[in-house]
Amino acid sequence: MKNLVSILLLLACSEPLFSQSGPDDIVGTWYSPVKSGSVQIYKNGGKYAGKLVDLKPSADNRGNPLLDVHNPDEAKRKRPLIGISLLTDITYDAKRKSWKGKLYDYDGAKGSTYDSYLTITQNGKLNIKGFWGLSFFGLNPGLTLERVHAE
Repeated sequence: MKNLVSILLLLACSEPLFSQSGPDDIVGTWYSPVKSGSVQIYKNGGKYAGKLVDLKPSADNRGNPLLDVHNPDEAKRKRPLIGISLLTDITYDAKRKSWKGKLYDYDGAKGSTYDSYLTITQNGKLNIKGFWGLSFFGLNPGLTLERVHAE
């Protein structure tokens, strides 16, 4: 029984050991079924960034583009959501095989920006966890996105 518990603990903690993410592995387009939108992540100098490239719906019932109405900066509230930067200042941590940066929550009530962790799961999906201040292990499941393959 003691050996079984030890093996289960080892397996539970080993996901980061088996996911062999490299710095550029997040580059590409990622789709969120929860948000019905896609984010294009690209290299920006020595860091990474991500912008919203697709959203369903992307227009209101009059055909006008949805705007960044929750942005705390009033000057940015009239810009279309498509094209806004959602992920900024993303850097790769080789030791943890993950990325850290800033996440802009365009559809939140206040348009807040959060610190974030990004990891690629064993099944090749991108998980983004946003947090304020301290991050607590296991309390935030994050948002999982699927890679969009070019056709």
